[in-house]
Amino acid sequence: MTLINVLRGRVLSYGTNSTHCRYGRLPSIQQLRAYGVGKIPQSLLEAPVDRIRNVGIAAHIDAGKTTTTERMLFTAGVTRYSGLVDRGDTVMDYMDQERARGITITAAAISFPWNEHRINFVDTPGHVDFTMEVERSMRVLDGAIAVYDAVKGIQAQSVTVWRQAQRYDVPCIAFINKMDRPRASATRTLAHMDSKLNITPLVLQMPVGVGSNFTGVVDLLDLHITTWPGDISSVEFQRQDLTKLPGKEELLQKAITARQEMFEQLAEMDETFMEHYFSVGGEASQVDMEQALAGIRRTTITRAGLPVLYGSALKNRGVEPVLDSIIKYLPCPTDLIKNTVPDYAQDFCAFVFKITHDPVRGALVFMRVYSGELKAGAEVYNLNRNCVECAQRVILISADEYNELPSIGAGNIAVAVGMKQAVTGDTLLSTSTLGDRVMASTGSGKHRDKKAARQVADEPNDSLAKLPGMKVPEPVFFCTVEVTSAAHQPALERGLQCLCREDPSLRVSTGDDQETIVSGMGELHIEIIKDRLLKEYKVNATLGPLQVAYRETLLSPCRHIVEKKLPSGGRNYNITLELELSRTPGDQLSDAAEKSLVNLTHAKTSELNALLTGDLAEARLQALRQGLEDAAESVGPLLSFPIRCVDARIVKLVCKPYIPNDLLALTAQLCFQEAMQLAEITLLEPIMSMQIVVPPEHFTTVLGDLTGPRRGMVEGIVEDEVDGTVLTGFAPLDTLRGYSSLIRRQTSGLASYSMTFSHYTPVPKDLQKQIIASMTYNSGDVI
Repeated sequence: MTLINVLRGRVLSYGTNSTHCRYGRLPSIQQLRAYGVGKIPQSLLEAPVDRIRNVGIAAHIDAGKTTTTERMLFTAGVTRYSGLVDRGDTVMDYMDQERARGITITAAAISFPWNEHRINFVDTPGHVDFTMEVERSMRVLDGAIAVYDAVKGIQAQSVTVWRQAQRYDVPCIAFINKMDRPRASATRTLAHMDSKLNITPLVLQMPVGVGSNFTGVVDLLDLHITTWPGDISSVEFQRQDLTKLPGKEELLQKAITARQEMFEQLAEMDETFMEHYFSVGGEASQVDMEQALAGIRRTTITRAGLPVLYGSALKNRGVEPVLDSIIKYLPCPTDLIKNTVPDYAQDFCAFVFKITHDPVRGALVFMRVYSGELKAGAEVYNLNRNCVECAQRVILISADEYNELPSIGAGNIAVAVGMKQAVTGDTLLSTSTLGDRVMASTGSGKHRDKKAARQVADEPNDSLAKLPGMKVPEPVFFCTVEVTSAAHQPALERGLQCLCREDPSLRVSTGDDQETIVSGMGELHIEIIKDRLLKEYKVNATLGPLQVAYRETLLSPCRHIVEKKLPSGGRNYNITLELELSRTPGDQLSDAAEKSLVNLTHAKTSELNALLTGDLAEARLQALRQGLEDAAESVGPLLSFPIRCVDARIVKLVCKPYIPNDLLALTAQLCFQEAMQLAEITLLEPIMSMQIVVPPEHFTTVLGDLTGPRRGMVEGIVEDEVDGTVLTGFAPLDTLRGYSSLIRRQTSGLASYSMTFSHYTPVPKDLQKQIIASMTYNSGDVI
């Protein structure tokens, strides 16, 4: 019997044995179009919220995220062939830079149907330089697939993306990939989940074989075995009842034991299932499957455990169960009511999480719609920018293909065309009066200060009127960028402006000599920016030497007082302000190093209590804080780097009660700047967390180099019977430039390493003098 399965976009053939399924292709492109392959059926475009899944995929670089995504699209019928990263023909890696390097650089979104549901799917980068793409994606997702390499286990960036998912309470499902590779080990990867991720794995499958013998998985819920031939051009698979297969008694006994352990673990994770499990006497054979599925779903959504699946994406093994698990275990938009404003009810409210530029359509504004509906041509109010914008068109995007829609409803991820002001982190509403009503009801007041509005919402706003923003990492490298002719400068400025709007982790500033300075997350990040300037904006830019983006902070506490007479509104105001400044406690400054002013307090005197308590206290303290932060962001006295990790205490403040808040901010800024010029300052350097896998015969060489000229510190050394020696530790970023080439030479290409930003720490005094002399010599006034 043969039937057309339109939803999955394949010809589905059933033989005489109903347990054998084979998917073949429709014979012509005309038939493909007739049956809607690659398009979402109209019924699913209007799917109810409970049939929508907003899901991403994230992991360490080369773990197989994009390959897994390509197999999902092929299995779901979106594509007619399976793209390969090495071949440069994947759907999701559509940028020239991605296909040339074989890595994902920007998060790409696509929507596709599966099992009468619509999956809005986001493929994220795994390289540390593009961690901002993962951050912005996690902010709007309801679930994620965490892909892990069965050979290498859980690597550094996998831990980073796990923490990002934790930050936004994103439920995850683990897919242990590359089970067909030599040295693959499911046991080691499961142990890493417990030790590195601090999460208990809930194993839902048992792999059949490992390495070259890996052919399929046993579903522990129903004891069915699924096997795949491993042909990437086919999604053929065979699913059979393991209890009825002759010659599989040993495999069946292992599966029954694993099934019992799975239910016992699930009972520990979910109290409701525990009651059911004990009511049937703890017998796995008596467990109701509906109760088990509901328990796994609750465990996943509450992040009490991590469901684990196995497969080999390259050979199309294990992809269908991942898609099924997305529907069964990950939440729909209404299951997780997070980061939303209840006062908006059915009115339109959306969060902007990404901007890209299309040469024809202009700025594409990616948004997650939390409530209401956005219609094409409708005007929306940007609460952060305090302006009205028009969504000329609404698009459902599939990588680099666009499908226009008349409207998009709550729970969806979509794109609007025509918005001129919106940037990452903005809250969009149906009308300005709606925002005013909600702000009035929450007591937050109106935000009308355009100057104070940040281009990127880098930390959550405590006002319930705005949707919380996201964490934007600090740049760690910078360099100058120049063009060959002054005639090309406007094009350079326009290109950088567009790229900064797209990428909040990219910063552009102007130095003392009016040179343009670009700051980014790493060498590859800045290299990609240069390449995009050339290919997308036709600007042939020249980059100066890449330099580390240090920070500056106080070495010892200081105290300073200023007396100012400042004009405002035709009147002069006398202000006296005395500040006591000190460095934030702690030698390892991680989160604190991303903030210029960490704490602001004031002495408990009668004069200060009169000015800084009462109805106007919050506004005055905010004005003083803003002035201090503006001063710290401008220039430091050593090398003009931003000042970080400062605690401020107001010792004295003398002024009229009705003084304008902007004068308070200006006075605080001047006091801070003068204090920094007189204080003892030190540099803070970025420290990277490293994991190096090295063969035993080269271990001594690598260790000596790391702890010697790299100024590294070893955190742990683990002997692995498969990988050799795994060394973890920390080293300053300044010493790691070109480290990839060096370690390949030292180990004849046998070692590998990964690194992520960890924290800032003060630079040793003798080295600080060398850094100042070197940077002054190389670039004059650095910034």
